[in-house]
Formats: sequence, C-alpha cells, structure tokens
Amino acid sequence: MTQRRTKKTVNRARKEEERWCYFMLTIPIVGFAVFSVYPILWTFKWSFYNYTGAASSAVFIGLKNFVDVFQDRIYWSTWLTTLEFTLLKVPLEMCLALGLAIILMKGLKGSGFFRIVFYMPNVISVAVIGVIFTNMFGYYGVINTLFRQNADWFSSKLAAIVMLVLVSIWNTFGVNVMYLMSALANVPTELYECASLDGASSWVKFKDVTLPMIRPVFGVVLLLAVLGTLSTNEYILAFTGGAPNGATNTVMSYLTTQYVPGFVDTTGTGRIVKLGYGSALSLVTTILFILVGIVHQKIGNRSDT
Repeated sequence: MTQRRTKKTVNRARKEEERWCYFMLTIPIVGFAVFSVYPILWTFKWSFYNYTGAASSAVFIGLKNFVDVFQDRIYWSTWLTTLEFTLLKVPLEMCLALGLAIILMKGLKGSGFFRIVFYMPNVISVAVIGVIFTNMFGYYGVINTLFRQNADWFSSKLAAIVMLVLVSIWNTFGVNVMYLMSALANVPTELYECASLDGASSWVKFKDVTLPMIRPVFGVVLLLAVLGTLSTNEYILAFTGGAPNGATNTVMSYLTTQYVPGFVDTTGTGRIVKLGYGSALSLVTTILFILVGIVHQKIGNRSDT
C-alpha cells in the first residue's frame, strides 16, 4: 500500500510538472505566433495586392509589386548607403571591441569599472542618444560652441555617415566587448604558457592561440554585428532623419519613413501609403538578410575546415 501511494504521488508530481512545462512553453509559442508568424503571413498576403489600408478596395496584382521593387532606384540606393555604413562601422567596432576585451582580461586595476562604463551606452534609449548627439553636433551645439566653429556636421553624406558610425559604435560596442571577454575567459592558460616556452611573441600568441580559440564566438558576434548594422533604423530616425536630402537613409529607415503608417508624413499632401508595395519591399529585404546569414555561415564553415 505504501509503495502504491508513493507511486501515485510521484506520478501526480510528474503530471503536475509536465502541465507547468507545457504552460511555460505555451507563452513564448503564442507570442511567437502573434508577433512573428502572423505579421509574416500578413505581409506575404498583401505583397500581391495593390493595398493602401482598406481591404475592400485592395486589388490583386500578382507579382507586379515585386517587379517594381527591382526597378526602384531609391530602394537600391538605400542599400548602397546601408553597405557603406556597414563597411565603415563593423570593422571598426569589432577591432575596438576585441582590443578592449583583451586589455580588460589582463586584470588591470579598475578594469571592473571600465566594463560597466563600456556597457552603459548599450542600455540607453536610442531616442535619448539622438537627442544627446544632436545637441552636441548640431549647428548651435556644444562642439561648435566650445571650438567656436560654424561647422555643419551633416552637410554632406560622408560627414553624416561618419557621425552615424561614431554614434552607433558608441552605443553597441560595449555588448560585443562582454561577449568577447566571455570567449577569451574560456581560452586555456596552458596554451599561452606553452607558446611562451616556445618563445612566441605576443602577436604570435594572438594570431595562433587567441584567434583560433575564440573563432566560433567571434563568428557569431560578427554575424550579429553585420545583421544589426544592416537593419539600422533608429539612429537615422533619431539623429539625421535621412539628411542631407535622404542621402543617409538606410534600407530599413527608408521602409519605415515611406511605407509604415504613422511614420509617413501625409498631412496636407494627400499621399496614400502603399502598404502592398511596402510589404513586397519588406519580403525582398528579409530574403537578402537571410542570404547574408547563409553566406556568412558558408564562409565560416570553409574557414573551419
């Protein structure tokens, strides 16, 4: 009798645990379905329509939106700007993050303080960052006042992109420092000791020990940095607004300001937001992002073999 009761108690506890597991799994699954799957299906559906927000007036046009995408010069020019921004930002950010991670891992005095300082910008809202740097580099901003200059830091595309690169690196490099420090912490010290016994210099240790050991983590961090930079949106909206003359619009800021209701300025212009065409642009952009990830994975696999 005692054994039967114990068995029933154990089975009841297991069933109760299973119910809680299913319940805890249900929450993220429902969230994923509502906030990811449904929007993707909604976008896919309306990309085949001439849709402006009223379902009753939507007209099925097949692949016309996708044909128009490949003829949209403004869209592809924003891709060029996005690539320029990425090629400027990512190498600088990754080199800075890796260098600082190596320095902080040496256990120097005050390294804990600097870890906090480097990470803090990452938790600041992009809107707040936009206000801070606009006040710093605006025509009547702090920098021009201190140095008694009348420089317009956003007068050209190159100058504006450089400013965006500096702002975005300041905001995001801290989290990459943390990731790379975790990777460096897992490198066995015995490898460095063996390299020292062989008379290896600091550069040889870095090249032949550090980099190969942190390559998996570095590859993931690099991919996240590339995809995050390609999808840059908030910095442009909060900092330059696409100035000068839309030259600093990335592909995501272009989609947001032209095809997302609430961001498109329709006041007094009578402009209609083409949600169907915007949906087609979003799908094409998503596919291109996926291709970037696949290419990165292929390159990473080849370098590992």
